[in-house]
Amino acid sequence: MHQDLECIFDWFEFTIHSLNEEEVILQVLKLNLADFIELPKGRYGYKKQLALGHISVLYNGADDMGIHVILSGKGCREYESDCTLLELLDRIMLYDGKCTRIDMAMDDKTGEIIPFDKIIEAIQTGTISSRWKTSTEFIKRKLHDGEIVGRTINIGSRKSKMYMRIYDKSLEQGQDTHWYRIEMEIKDERAENLQTILLFESQIGQVFAKIINNYIRFLEPNDDSNRSRWPTASWWENLIQEIGKTSLTRKPEDRTVEDVRDWVRQQVGPSLALLFIADDNSLEDIMRTIYAGRSRLKEKHMRLLSNTKKVPESYPEGLEPV
Repeated sequence: MHQDLECIFDWFEFTIHSLNEEEVILQVLKLNLADFIELPKGRYGYKKQLALGHISVLYNGADDMGIHVILSGKGCREYESDCTLLELLDRIMLYDGKCTRIDMAMDDKTGEIIPFDKIIEAIQTGTISSRWKTSTEFIKRKLHDGEIVGRTINIGSRKSKMYMRIYDKSLEQGQDTHWYRIEMEIKDERAENLQTILLFESQIGQVFAKIINNYIRFLEPNDDSNRSRWPTASWWENLIQEIGKTSLTRKPEDRTVEDVRDWVRQQVGPSLALLFIADDNSLEDIMRTIYAGRSRLKEKHMRLLSNTKKVPESYPEGLEPV
């Protein structure tokens, strides 16, 4: 594996018609059905939605819509805490599922491999050959002092089936380090094609490099009036070569207890309030459910607790599970 670049999947969406929502969770995702909660509404035309963290299972749509699953960037990291995304791809294919979106990302945490400033300069001077027609540069600043806190280059249209994003991840995260990211957002039949390729191609970095090289090339200007004959810039060739050496990186979630607390407030809060009101403002049943949940804590939960209070040794009196 290349030591200075990390290749990850940063978004997954797929649809399966041959199974119901419970079977998709158990047989495809290989997750515990009891860990999912039903959200108040669905999306994308589906009437219902089950969620586990940032993993969503949409169902109860039209007859031809099947079951649709979304793993956001955080959802991919959460999923990798217990499972692997490449094995998930195998199971999606096994049940005749189709990927509708796959995002791949390449991270450079040295600041020396992805030449962010050279990429911006080349875009501004037009020394590029690309199947895309336009790019958009976003700069985010603090109002009180003008400090730049975000910088992103989007290449292509977000509505298209292929879309490229290059940005300063360290600025986005508020970190005083070097971290640049190249992302490819791949949708619809292009995602299906990538799904098939990934089943047979173990060199993920080479797949990523070929996709990028097929859509964009940065040039070294010379006196030739025909831009198409300009040679590829050496720095871009070096970057593509380095990307090609990279293997897929497994990146488990980096969550905190506060992340879990925020998620409970947003996703579970209304349901807890409903139970509280239904029980005449009594917390007894809710507390019993909480303490009974200790038996379902997994290793990933214990890691989050490692720097917090220990799990109590016994149930409080009167709250023993029934």
